[in-house]
Amino acid sequence: MTAENIEMRPGVARQLQEALLQSDGLQAFLGQLAETTAERLASRGADCCSVTLQRCRRGATIASSHPEASRWDELQFAADDGPCLEAARTGVAVCSADLWSEQRWRGFVSQIRGHGPRSLMAAPIPLGVGAHAALTCYSIRRDAFEATDREELSAVASEASIAVQIALRLAAESELSSDLMAALDSRTAINLALGIIMGQSRCTQREAKEILVQASNHRNRKLREVALEVVSICDPDTPSTGFQCA
Repeated sequence: MTAENIEMRPGVARQLQEALLQSDGLQAFLGQLAETTAERLASRGADCCSVTLQRCRRGATIASSHPEASRWDELQFAADDGPCLEAARTGVAVCSADLWSEQRWRGFVSQIRGHGPRSLMAAPIPLGVGAHAALTCYSIRRDAFEATDREELSAVASEASIAVQIALRLAAESELSSDLMAALDSRTAINLALGIIMGQSRCTQREAKEILVQASNHRNRKLREVALEVVSICDPDTPSTGFQCA
């Protein structure tokens, strides 16, 4: 890698740190990462870039510098095969000089042959256990990327690793908080419904719970949904835990 490339890398790190502070959530940050990469590598043949992230029990997250890049990533997820998925899952960078004649990733290639990107390069973003990610650059030109371009993309992906891990940790904490609040709200609705049933039917809490469970099974609906219906009869406002901020 040239001295010019080495000098560029701290600039990428600073941009990502600023993006992490300013972004409103994980999706927005990954979008900024894709845009930063596209700007850095535009002179090297990249027409658009994407970031693909897979987390356990959270599904996939796709962000890009252009809607077409997101669509091409989504095609790979639909086929469960493709260069960005291979780079993310194996931790090894991949490149294709001519996707239209590519023999790998046939499910994906068949969807874009003749009208999609002509060449690409994808580099893994090291994240550790529990998550996989890749940074992908697409070009509409055949044989658009050279070895030095692939090295630069890998360098950017490596520089992005720490920032992405921090963004993931922040997202996990936010999601945990949301999950806990949802669980508390669900419990609040069920407890209120049990109290209403006990008052109307003059029964014990155990009997009220059996009535609520039977209604849930009979209607094939979640217990919380049935509880909310019971509560709405007495109070049209959705019950909450009372811990919500003003």
